[in-house]
Amino acid sequence: MIQIFYKLRNNVAIYVLCLCLWAIGFMLIGNVSLDAKDHEKFKVALLLPGSISDAGWNALAYEGLKAIEKQLGAEISHAETRTPTDQEEQFRSYALDGYHMVFGHGYEFQDPAKAVAPDFPETIFITSSGGTVTDNISAANFRVEQPAYLLGMIAGMMTQTNKLGVMGGQNIPSVNSTFMAFEGGAKSVNPDVEVSWVYVGNWEDIGKGKELALAQINEGVDFIFPNADAAGLGAYEAAEIFNKSETAQKENRMVYTFGANRDKSDISPTTVIANAVITPNAFVQIAEVVKNGSFKPQIYTFNMVTDEAITLTYNPALKDKIPADVQKAVEAAKAKILAGELKVPQIDFSEKEGD
Repeated sequence: MIQIFYKLRNNVAIYVLCLCLWAIGFMLIGNVSLDAKDHEKFKVALLLPGSISDAGWNALAYEGLKAIEKQLGAEISHAETRTPTDQEEQFRSYALDGYHMVFGHGYEFQDPAKAVAPDFPETIFITSSGGTVTDNISAANFRVEQPAYLLGMIAGMMTQTNKLGVMGGQNIPSVNSTFMAFEGGAKSVNPDVEVSWVYVGNWEDIGKGKELALAQINEGVDFIFPNADAAGLGAYEAAEIFNKSETAQKENRMVYTFGANRDKSDISPTTVIANAVITPNAFVQIAEVVKNGSFKPQIYTFNMVTDEAITLTYNPALKDKIPADVQKAVEAAKAKILAGELKVPQIDFSEKEGD
């Protein structure tokens, strides 16, 4: 009888021990699963309409993506997609791969995003420029109009011919808005100034950009503001060619240029006098909103007031060419912009577009 008792007691003990080990194992498995989910890598992708070697729109976005990787510890990827079909396919590919956030860097990415987003409600799609807003699509408008206005002031006060030029890659609202601001800044200090607007028709044709810029220069333009990505490199080349020519010496005229979206001082150090710049911080700010779970479908606007995510930079090599009174006027206008006292002319993108 005693042997039977001890046998039963041992069996119960073994049973209880097994039960405890099973429970502990279950809890450990549960904890591993939760920990893995809590520490899931934040994945951010970027779709670009052109090469990151353009020293402009695409290059600055890639710098923003790298800043997201560094500051937010994100896993990143990027792809060059030039057609709506490619853009839609790549949006879908990144969403299928579990990316939490995908940037479409350009106004043209809105329709491809709208075609894909409903199938992937857990992925946030951000388009640079535009006004498309759905449950998981938002626009991030990087507004360089405020520093562009200041560039216009510099040109308007320094021009010797009262003729300025702007060059766009394509005739789209986001580009035209920067030109509107530039012209507004120029005319605020020089009502007699004339601004010539031209378009390359694409973002890659450097030769066409050079041709258009030379035509503007031949018409007397002495400041050019290109917003044309790689095609804009032609404008810098044209200015450099003219400044070395006999005509420039004979007329005692120099042609200066400006950088749009990214600091171009190193691209043409002898002609780029100042820049309207989108900083990597602008991309980090919108990614942080998604990562911390505070994302809301809306238009996210970045400008000089938003922690100077957008700013004005000077070319150190040419800053001394800008008279002290011009620099003083620019700083005064900048202070008014930051204080909300100066409204820069620009196109209103505040009205969102739905499905």
